[in-house]
Amino acid sequence: MSTQSRTEEKFSLALESIQSKRRIERVMEAANALLDRYAKEQDPQERLRLAFELIRRNFTEEVSISFGDLSFTTDEKAPEEGSRGTTRFHCDIVGAEGRSGTLTAFYTAPGSMGLTDSEWLDAMRLLAGISGLGVGGYVTCSG
Repeated sequence: MSTQSRTEEKFSLALESIQSKRRIERVMEAANALLDRYAKEQDPQERLRLAFELIRRNFTEEVSISFGDLSFTTDEKAPEEGSRGTTRFHCDIVGAEGRSGTLTAFYTAPGSMGLTDSEWLDAMRLLAGISGLGVGGYVTCSG
């Protein structure tokens, strides 16, 4: 391997590392924005609506949150039409007083934030965890 090839490879790795850091910073900014909104809103249902809107606008248009009688979902085409993203995220939401629900989303990289599949799944776990706390409970995620 030539010196120029090794230099180009190192430069490429450094550039990818910087870009990954920027993508993660944008995820953290979104999570902090959600927490700021939660601090101003005490109603658990409104908190879920805020989470839904943040995820829909910034992370994927294919998202659905249900909790008790409450349901937020984007317009979804039938799976056979190929509208589903290539990466699936699902978690169960367990809230106070025995209420429960789910958060399900689909993603195809790079999406609007340029996240890799792995970065997106990590971001969704973080946002789902915040959502669970927002309803006085927790989440269990399967992917």
